[in-house]
Amino acid sequence: DTLTIVLPFDYTAMAHGNLSDLVFLALLAVVGQFFACPHTLFQDVGPFKAQFKAQSADMTAMIKLAGGLLLIIGMMLSSVKWNPINGKMAGFGAFTSLGYTLYSLFQLDGAFVPRLLYAYIGVVLLGALHIFAMPSNPLPKKTPETKNNHGNFSDVIALSLLMVSLLMFFYPKHLYEDFGPFKAQLKSESPDLTILTKFVASLFLIVALMFSGVKWNPINGKLSGLGGFIAAGYTGYSSYVADGETIVPRLFYIYAVVLFLGALHIFAFPSNPVTPKPEKKE
Repeated sequence: DTLTIVLPFDYTAMAHGNLSDLVFLALLAVVGQFFACPHTLFQDVGPFKAQFKAQSADMTAMIKLAGGLLLIIGMMLSSVKWNPINGKMAGFGAFTSLGYTLYSLFQLDGAFVPRLLYAYIGVVLLGALHIFAMPSNPLPKKTPETKNNHGNFSDVIALSLLMVSLLMFFYPKHLYEDFGPFKAQLKSESPDLTILTKFVASLFLIVALMFSGVKWNPINGKLSGLGGFIAAGYTGYSSYVADGETIVPRLFYIYAVVLFLGALHIFAFPSNPVTPKPEKKE
């Protein structure tokens, strides 16, 4: 006799083994560089010229934040079953925001100079193209149990992160100013910091639109939520260490809290059940 276990969903149809996973692995390598070897961004690497000129505490803080956001994006790309609907907003957001960042980087140099940020943006854009135009999964059937992915806590997080992104794009000076009980996050402006801020703003926008566009369930939110926990924890801890192991109220703590709450929602309290296994035609 053979014991057969029938599951209500198809693990074999998970979002693995396609282009999303290749992009995830590439982004994982980038995250490793940003977290463990940020100094390499200030050095020539093979044919690539140094991305940035001078190291500073501000640059280090923004690089670590960018690494955390890239980790979230990579894990979302890998864990979500992207279909013709749920990748449209995030893909479009990536094209517009990263396109602007690429243009700004080109303008800064006055000509095309091979730098690592071009490669990193290219990897994210490849993932965006995949989920926007060439998703690996069909659109699942709507069921009474499957809720709309709008109007829940994911959208609250998405709107919060969208506000962060827009402020970074259109009023980056707020990062250098005190307001209320919060001290300035950054100290002095520089061309490198401006480009990095635009890159981080683009990543915030992509994460926001992924939170809003995906129907999060008990499966696809686990890896993505884990990425959010790591990013939030590392961002908060880095800020704590940077201020001499004292808590100085700064914006990065707010970002860390928002990312943590978003991660907690999709990891432990998703709004949708697992997508049912499609019926097989006889």
